[in-house]
Amino acid sequence: MPCPLLRLPNELLHHIFTILATEPPSRAQLYLPPNLHLVRSGPQDKNLKHLALTSSQLLDLVRPILFSHACLELKDEPEFRTFLVRSNLNQYVTSLVAISPPTAAYADDPSWWRRVLRYLDPDRITLLAPPVFIGETLSAPVQGGFNWAFEIDFQILQLERDPRPPRDLSSLQNLEYCTNLLTARPWTSMAFNESSSLKAYHHYEYFLGRVPSFVGEWGFHLQPQAHSPDVEANPPVLPELTTILENFVSFSYIAVFPFFNHMELILNTISKMANLHQLTIQLAPDVNNHATELEQRGSLDPNDPWMELERWHIDQHPSIVEFCSRDLHVEAVREDLIRVLQDNMGTNWTHDESGIWRRNLSPVH
Repeated sequence: MPCPLLRLPNELLHHIFTILATEPPSRAQLYLPPNLHLVRSGPQDKNLKHLALTSSQLLDLVRPILFSHACLELKDEPEFRTFLVRSNLNQYVTSLVAISPPTAAYADDPSWWRRVLRYLDPDRITLLAPPVFIGETLSAPVQGGFNWAFEIDFQILQLERDPRPPRDLSSLQNLEYCTNLLTARPWTSMAFNESSSLKAYHHYEYFLGRVPSFVGEWGFHLQPQAHSPDVEANPPVLPELTTILENFVSFSYIAVFPFFNHMELILNTISKMANLHQLTIQLAPDVNNHATELEQRGSLDPNDPWMELERWHIDQHPSIVEFCSRDLHVEAVREDLIRVLQDNMGTNWTHDESGIWRRNLSPVH
């Protein structure tokens, strides 16, 4: 006897399945230590996958929903492209996670996006890769003299734009002369999980090291003194960088205990985002992350990273209307952090217990 579910019209089944669809794990895992868990779904998120195994009719209906969030390991890109195009599933992809593992047998091509964006047009791209590879993808070379001390295997870059209606993929532009991923689409939101600087605190005069970070490189080159003839020459970083930064209306920065002088570079970059409306910053480990305790088994002075965290600040930024601090769960720094934010942000802001600060935009009479 046929399953009663299969008697329903396909339109109604599709509506039901879209309700069952869950957010991709790359959304929920963005603020956690970067690693391959970024693309791993929990058992409760596999209902549609299980449903697709029950019949060919349901498979045809569920597949477009499942592939709206696609995952690609860059070494498999040719097979990935062939499968999506032949199955006509590329038109449904709205978000893509691209992975370049640090232990690959051969180096991935940092221009991978030129090929992929000829047959996909996602509204969100998430790149999970080592710092140097992300820098190469964005034409922002990451200086590698002290990278070994941080032991960072992965960082996460996430770019988003406003959702768009389905379009004819055959009309996608040729990106052969596009300089980097940032200019390939009109991105309006960026999130960057820089990973942890904690391991570098073991080394003498750790604060003299340069965190492997493309956002830090941007901040360094945006400093007035970076263009002084007295400063050692560095590779040029995106001549159109200022224009790119002005396109972002939302920015999230996640890093575990970055150095204080590095935060100055990050804030220097943020200051150039002239149209930024929303800013989110997380500088302490997640509530379930015990990285600090593990590192204390070595030569790390446990006070150092917390001192760095308490000294950071955010300057006034006229365009920002919402600021989120994701560090208020740390009881040891909660009061000091709120005080620092209040001192820097002034009286025109209100905040709730979750750490979200909103600017009072009421007209003055």
